[in-house]
Amino acid sequence: MERKTKYVLPWIIYLGSLMGFGLAKFILQGIGVEFRIWVQALFWVLAFLFPALLIGYYLTRIKYKVLAVVVTVIYAVLAVIVFLAGFFYFLFTSPTEYDIGLGMICVAEQSGGYTSDYTYWDKISFFGRKKFEWDEERDIRLLEDKYGMDFEKSSGAYRNEKYPDIAVHILRYPIGSGSELSDDFIDNIQAYYFKKTYEEKGFCTKWSEEEENGITGYRLIVNSEAEMRQASKEAAGMIAGAIEDPIFEKFTGALQVEIEVKGSVRLCSLAFGGAGESDQVERDRAYYTNADHTEKTLEQTYNELLDSLEESEMMEQIREDTDKENQDYFSRMESSYDFLYENELSKQYTTSEKMYNAKGNFYAVLGGDTAEYENEADRPYEVTVVYDRVSDDGDSLLFVMYKKYHEKADTAAGYSVNLDAGEVEEYDVPWY
Repeated sequence: MERKTKYVLPWIIYLGSLMGFGLAKFILQGIGVEFRIWVQALFWVLAFLFPALLIGYYLTRIKYKVLAVVVTVIYAVLAVIVFLAGFFYFLFTSPTEYDIGLGMICVAEQSGGYTSDYTYWDKISFFGRKKFEWDEERDIRLLEDKYGMDFEKSSGAYRNEKYPDIAVHILRYPIGSGSELSDDFIDNIQAYYFKKTYEEKGFCTKWSEEEENGITGYRLIVNSEAEMRQASKEAAGMIAGAIEDPIFEKFTGALQVEIEVKGSVRLCSLAFGGAGESDQVERDRAYYTNADHTEKTLEQTYNELLDSLEESEMMEQIREDTDKENQDYFSRMESSYDFLYENELSKQYTTSEKMYNAKGNFYAVLGGDTAEYENEADRPYEVTVVYDRVSDDGDSLLFVMYKKYHEKADTAAGYSVNLDAGEVEEYDVPWY
């Protein structure tokens, strides 16, 4: 009885633990709570290891020692293989948890290919999580944590007392560790200052204000090199007007300048502000409030665009030249063949059909007949003229005429055609 209890008791404890975990999971799901990924992983590891080790222990107790060793080793190898297979399967298929701060978790789950579905959860102690949907309260918590100021919902957007005219919209929620909330607060603040300075000082550089991907874009437009100096002064003035706001001591702003040359456009981003401890960062914060610095950056972007256009134009010219060379080449080839047929081959063959194969190689079919070939009477054949190459001196094009018997061919003759001199010469072609 004691021996049976010794073997049965561990299994009773094991099964009881499984039932306890299952019951706890069922109860928690009833209130919308799930175990964290690491808790689930730990449970399945223990659920496998406990019986695996227990069975391994029983195998070592086999009466015949040699058999016990052999069976135990085989079992251990198989157990390790199964464990590793299960571990890697869980590793690559289970969702991934990311802590996004404020007691919230983002769970990324593969939905096929390289895309993921994201769900959001509140942390429940160290072991659990509870799913939620984003709402006004949570949006405000994220905004206040990011900017360190109070927000409230108004007219379909979020607003702050300091910036009552600035509407804030959530563009994307955090989707991983280190990932921040994406919104248009800074973009709208800088756009407000840019527009204000532009109008108050009567700047004349062309500008555009348009919405793209939910963000209102404000940019200067430079259409020629002659406008560069004026645009640099005005861009520096607009940045100087915005950087005075203390918010740009922590957050980075940017004025976009659109440079257009011959219908091609490139954007130049003039960044300013941002937090930093080094002297270099402190100097760079206000770098583009200096018109000379701004002009150098715009000129660099302009020259890069110009170089890119020149390279594109050069490549286009090369393509045009290559196309013309190819046209001239094929025209010379066909004209040479026409001369060959009219002055030589038409004496024997009444038809000629010019063709190109799948590789673009020229050939012509002159018709066919039957003849004795390899001791076979009335073997059908086809006469084909194939362009071979340019002669060594470059003056003539060489053609080879074949008699093709199904899959086998015999060379009939070779012809050298000098179109400029109006000459056709026949030559022997070695047949291998």
